[in-house]
Amino acid sequence: MMEKKAMAIEKINAYMQKLKTMEKKFDPLPHFTLHKVLSQISPQFYTKDELTQIEKVNHILCQEANLPPISQSKEKRVEVVNDKKRRRPNNEDIIYDGERKVKSKSTIRKKPIIRKKETMLSPLPELASHVNNMIKVLNGSDIKYIMCKELFKSDLNYYLNRLSMPITQIKSDFLTEIEKTTLETRDHEGKPIGIKVIVLDPCFNEFSLFLKKWNMKTTSIYNLHQDWTPILLKNNFKENQKLDIWSFRINEKLYLLLNNNETHKIEESRELKNSTGVSKKKEE
Repeated sequence: MMEKKAMAIEKINAYMQKLKTMEKKFDPLPHFTLHKVLSQISPQFYTKDELTQIEKVNHILCQEANLPPISQSKEKRVEVVNDKKRRRPNNEDIIYDGERKVKSKSTIRKKPIIRKKETMLSPLPELASHVNNMIKVLNGSDIKYIMCKELFKSDLNYYLNRLSMPITQIKSDFLTEIEKTTLETRDHEGKPIGIKVIVLDPCFNEFSLFLKKWNMKTTSIYNLHQDWTPILLKNNFKENQKLDIWSFRINEKLYLLLNNNETHKIEESRELKNSTGVSKKKEE
């Protein structure tokens, strides 16, 4: 392509040199189109007088054909193109995409993401007396309330085999600094490294699981991972059921307790009945 262009330029230069050597008076009419194109591309081959003659002929021909001069029409076209480039759509502009109307990007406003903040001012639940006694029997200490977990379909899915615990719902700092650092560590594949914990179901059956931390786009989630399915098989958990999750330690080892709210209510009602029965007997 470059070779063809160079050859064409050489032929034009040779032709122009030939014209220069001719003693005839310059006449733009013969081969006017060629003269007009060359005067625009390479005006250095013409004198000022010759360029003036070409423009005069161009002006006369355009007047006879009721057309604007070529140079003027080109300038106007350039101005229109530049005007389109400078123009920016205002708030009322609409871009038509087929039959569908789409607002320009300048008019589209993203809705702010509103995240529900957990109120830390709400009173923490009290651990039932019989559960507290069981923890003491195990020589447990440093009891902390973690969260009230509502079970979703994903938590009851055997294939997923995990219980999610959103960090935004965590009510207490139940991890040591070493455990926090371990949860932030990733393996060579970028997967989180977990810490081994003991999980107790509402009947105090013991299971060994891993607690891992998954960092999402807007938040992070703790997951009780691996061997969560045996807990589901052992307990008749249902969707939307709520579990109070507590933590305690035995010889610095982290334990997590899944406490059933319904079990709480049954035990509390029994204690109330027993206390009211005892008070009635005393009155009699």
